[in-house]
Amino acid sequence: MSRRWGLALLMAMLAGILAACGGGTGGGAAATSAPSNTGGGAAATSAPSNAGGAAATSAPSGGGSASAGACSDAGKGQQITMWSPLTGPDGDEMTGLANKFSQENSLGIKVTHTAQPDYLQKLNTAAAGNSLPDMTVIRAGDIGEMVARNVLKPMSDAALTEAGGADALQSQFTEAVWNAGQVKDKRYTIPLDTHPLVLYYNKDMFQKAGITVPTDRPMTKEEFEKAVDALNKDGVAGVALGTAFQTGAWFQALIRQFGGDITDATGSKATFNSDAGVQAATYIHDLKAKTTPQVNGAGDPEVKLFQQQKAAMVFHGPWHISDMVKLPFVGFAEMPQIGSTYSVWGNSHQLAMTTEDPAKQAAAGCWVGWLSQNSVQWAKAGQVPARKSARESADLASVSPPVAAFAKEVEAVKFLPPVPGLEGALWGQGFEPALNAYLLGQSQDIKQGLNDAAAKSDKIIQDNAAKYK
Repeated sequence: MSRRWGLALLMAMLAGILAACGGGTGGGAAATSAPSNTGGGAAATSAPSNAGGAAATSAPSGGGSASAGACSDAGKGQQITMWSPLTGPDGDEMTGLANKFSQENSLGIKVTHTAQPDYLQKLNTAAAGNSLPDMTVIRAGDIGEMVARNVLKPMSDAALTEAGGADALQSQFTEAVWNAGQVKDKRYTIPLDTHPLVLYYNKDMFQKAGITVPTDRPMTKEEFEKAVDALNKDGVAGVALGTAFQTGAWFQALIRQFGGDITDATGSKATFNSDAGVQAATYIHDLKAKTTPQVNGAGDPEVKLFQQQKAAMVFHGPWHISDMVKLPFVGFAEMPQIGSTYSVWGNSHQLAMTTEDPAKQAAAGCWVGWLSQNSVQWAKAGQVPARKSARESADLASVSPPVAAFAKEVEAVKFLPPVPGLEGALWGQGFEPALNAYLLGQSQDIKQGLNDAAAKSDKIIQDNAAKYK
């Protein structure tokens, strides 16, 4: 942190004015983009429209306010346009935060947030027409492609300074989420959140069965399986497992829990056909056969089964929280640990520049710094703040009790290397069709299915490497 920034922040604190993604459908994504449900907010190539908690119809309460002391005059008076894929309640929350910053910062910086369905297509079209916004919210899996397409611009040293300083910022994030925005030794993004899988459970059923869900750690394999067996009776499934996004996301987590990964360290070769991949697919297959063999397809039928109290547990993205909090029987917890190494699937919204204008970048950096410091308020959208100080804030439990229940999962989320088109090559065009066929009984040899899928993924990865050279 620079001396100027530290002194300014201290003055601001002394002044008392700086206090602090519809259901997934899964599969079939183009090779150059992520599957259609890998984050918060609705978009044709992104996540569901009901991502997060209740909509913010007004400026959010709590949090610090922007001040001239926290930023230099470099961005004074700038008008910043920001696009995002946040088209649901999370978009309303982001608009509320942008309005709060615009109203309260004393530099006259105004941020206008616009949610964009099909945001990747919109960004590409705007780039071709030289009409990009000043910045965007982008999912971690899309960073590599948008850098390769020259849509995202490197963050200048001045912008990073306005946002709080690169070193000070880096110390606030897990290595995985921070590295997602580092491409070829250049910093392109600042993390805003991580949205991992959530374990939703029926509190009434658990209480009746005498089962206690840990609040300070994940359930162990033995605890999870014992709960499944105890509750899997009388027309109620112990856990609701479907196909498509849900099991595709868990498959990635279980591979890592069993000691493998879905790609090599450079993102140049698929590795999901390893013994760990076979073990992960087999575990999901056998559990699904015991609990909900009939549940499959788009529209998250496994979630609907749980909401109808026909299943005792279900796991899915946090974009279902806004509906789940309306049901008094729903509890929220971390995903269970089945293998020896805890890992959870998750994605991340990150803040990126799409302009190289120095004044615009400085103003946007000021906004990014304020938003990061106040990101505990972003938990209202059902997202886990990526910033450590926000996750550890005493306010998190009151701002969003559900998010506080699983916020520790952020430390177990791993991201793919920022290689253009990698997520689609591995997931939508790779292991997901093979996994679905196995879960639905259309294929009996999962090892061969994963081998064939990996070969297809490798070919797409090679084609993408030539395309984005």
